[in-house]
Amino acid sequence: MRSILNRRSLLRLAVVVVIATLPLNLFQGEECRAVSRRDALPSWQGDIRDILVDFVFDVSTPGNSDFIPETDRLAVFDMDGTLLSEKPVFFATEAAIRYLIEQAFDLSPKGPEYKALCDAARDRDLTYLRQHVEDTFVLTFEGKSFDFFRDYCRKVFETTVNSEKKRPLKELVYRPMIELIDLLHERGFSVYVVSGSLQFSIMAISEEYLHVDRSRCIRSMVEARAEKVGDKTVFIRGKARPPVNLGSGKSIRIKMRTGRAPVLAFGNAEGDIWMLEFTATSSHRHLAFVVDHDDPREFVYRKKALLDLAQKEGWNIISMKNHFKTIFEDAEQDRALR
Repeated sequence: MRSILNRRSLLRLAVVVVIATLPLNLFQGEECRAVSRRDALPSWQGDIRDILVDFVFDVSTPGNSDFIPETDRLAVFDMDGTLLSEKPVFFATEAAIRYLIEQAFDLSPKGPEYKALCDAARDRDLTYLRQHVEDTFVLTFEGKSFDFFRDYCRKVFETTVNSEKKRPLKELVYRPMIELIDLLHERGFSVYVVSGSLQFSIMAISEEYLHVDRSRCIRSMVEARAEKVGDKTVFIRGKARPPVNLGSGKSIRIKMRTGRAPVLAFGNAEGDIWMLEFTATSSHRHLAFVVDHDDPREFVYRKKALLDLAQKEGWNIISMKNHFKTIFEDAEQDRALR
């Protein structure tokens, strides 16, 4: 009898040990799969990589003197020129041009402003389209649903070939920045894309190509009205709704959407300055970064005034030439473009 009891006791003890160690093993497995400081951001190099890695790991490690609560770990990224190529035209502008050309027969008779847009699109008169930017993005898709606009923008992004790089737009997303976004997600950051283009154009590509949920896209807006089509509710596009999501508009919309200041901000143009400056409002450790387009693997168009301001303000300058090992997903094609 004593032998039987001993065996039962040993069996119960073994079960307890297995159960007790199982969660630990599971957590250890998760920890093994987590990216380490050494292995983080493999497409980056130089001092900017070190600055980013140290910041991201320091502020997300409990017990570190710079630890930031997860609710305040807010990172914001401009899109065009910061996450993907914006030359020779912005992705959303390409969508408007393509639609104006396709629908010129129906749009041109609607009035002189419509005909002027269609003519400019046919001639790729970017100067005219920029000077009439509100008409370009509002009149072009007037009366269409938001879902139609989103789906059309996605189709353009996936099928249009960049006229200079001879590669589809969808292949001109910056691989290092997507690596960074993935790392930020892993370390408990809330990541937002903040752009001057219209809301549903970024939603069209944010999840698959930028790894950011569509609910975290902050962009310029147009008015909406709801209509019933059978048993479905359809939302129809209207006029532009101020403020435009550039300059101070970016900081306003970030504040209104999140209620807090970002601790990380990334931009590449004068329209991002307010967003970059907004990081200084945070009581936590914070950093701002400016992307410098100095690499022929992408496009060379350096913005001296912005770079001078970055140096004055102590913002970090990301040299695509010096800090990106590769720019696009296909490293072989990167090398071919040098």
